[in-house]
Amino acid sequence: MTVPARFATDFPKRCLELLENFEHQAGRLNLLTSFGVTMASALLVIPMERQGKKHPFREQEYGSSLQKALRVLERQRWQLADFWEGAHPLGWHFSRIVTDPNLVGGWLDQNGVPSASAGADTMERRSVSEVLRVLRNALAHGNIVYLDPTRSEVPGLPVRYIAFLSRYEQPAPTSGTSGVAMPETYRVVIVPDEDFIAFLKDWARWLMRYAADEVDVVAA
Repeated sequence: MTVPARFATDFPKRCLELLENFEHQAGRLNLLTSFGVTMASALLVIPMERQGKKHPFREQEYGSSLQKALRVLERQRWQLADFWEGAHPLGWHFSRIVTDPNLVGGWLDQNGVPSASAGADTMERRSVSEVLRVLRNALAHGNIVYLDPTRSEVPGLPVRYIAFLSRYEQPAPTSGTSGVAMPETYRVVIVPDEDFIAFLKDWARWLMRYAADEVDVVAA
């Protein structure tokens, strides 16, 4: 391995190589879900964090084509995002949890509908920014739940889905107790583990499109 000229695009390339070379082995060892979460913890967080104005290595990315493309991408609908390259993503689910997050079987959305059910799914109208925020926050804070084929949490059953939770504090109504936040709730993204791996590959390839950008390298 050599020192990269640009970490934000070279790192996804290395991650993609790991995904493609070890996905089959991880599946054979029954470690596909953990492998996906491990790769995502770096692949989703690092390239995006390096785009921030306050990042110490911002000179590499600030004003670059990648940064501008990310701003455009974040406003796109998740299901129509550029990184899918025209393919419609199946299996992704976005909803709310207003009940105790520890009681997976009792997850309900704000309308009293089971959070993991089709009736609670709002992914169709969600933006890339909304979904990535949930994924990034869940990975950063360990808010991850492995679910079985029925989208329940039954120890001993095979894992089929990954649930990513991000805390969401809704402001209190203006007519209520002013300045007091409503009880914390969560936004949740649920995705089959195999579909999550496929997304990580598409995400890495999208980032790699901008590897040839002309940027001033200050630090690697």
